[in-house]
Amino acid sequence: PTLTYLGKGWQNERTVSKVTLGQTPFAKCDVHSVRSEDGTSVITDWIFMEERDAVNVAVQTQSGKFAVFKQRKYAIPGETLSPVGGFIDDGETPFEAARREVLEELGLGSVSTRQRLENGDANFIGMKRPPGTSVPLNADGLADGSVEVEETDWIFLGSYRAMANRGGGFIYTFLLKNAVPLREGAGTEAFQGTGDDEAQEILYLNEDEMLREVMNGSFKEVKWAATMSLTLLHLKNSRATVSGGDAGTTATGSGPVKPAAPVP
Repeated sequence: PTLTYLGKGWQNERTVSKVTLGQTPFAKCDVHSVRSEDGTSVITDWIFMEERDAVNVAVQTQSGKFAVFKQRKYAIPGETLSPVGGFIDDGETPFEAARREVLEELGLGSVSTRQRLENGDANFIGMKRPPGTSVPLNADGLADGSVEVEETDWIFLGSYRAMANRGGGFIYTFLLKNAVPLREGAGTEAFQGTGDDEAQEILYLNEDEMLREVMNGSFKEVKWAATMSLTLLHLKNSRATVSGGDAGTTATGSGPVKPAAPVP
């Protein structure tokens, strides 16, 4: 198997040179030489971690429960809770990766997705663009996280750099509301997902339980904690907007969360 990194490398106008120390298809460790902000010197020992961009998805069922995993991870002591997540494949938009990961790991999806499947459109999940065809980009030249217009229960919560000066890829965060079963056994704690060999248990938590677990630090990776926190803020702001009329603007499927005005 190839040990060549398959993601895109990072550089900008301050990058002078890069030397690779080690790599796999999913990650790479480089030493960059980086020009200082004032341009008067060069830092020659700038460790930089490349990692393929990924998605995290908070999944809320029609009953209002959040589906999360309880599992162990190599770099985390003890057990942790986590949302759905995974790398974005070549030829996928972040949203397409998010939709695929939810189906693979939980067997769930949106009502719109279920309708497409029932209408015989069975190949759109996991379908990749032809080689050489680029995915849509945003104003920063990164993959656009926008949600397809008809997918009204999907919310894009924003994309974020894992480490501001050291890389670590970009995480694209989403919320899927009103999730419904698309595979047999989905929506239960006994469902066996695909695409991940790690042992994990599915839990279904109500919103109060989710808030308590976030506040208790049960989501032990910062990207997971951010995804669930953004989800809870989005839901709170949505309710504030509904109860307060024009008090603020909630997020839509087309962009990151827009904060509602404070509620007295």
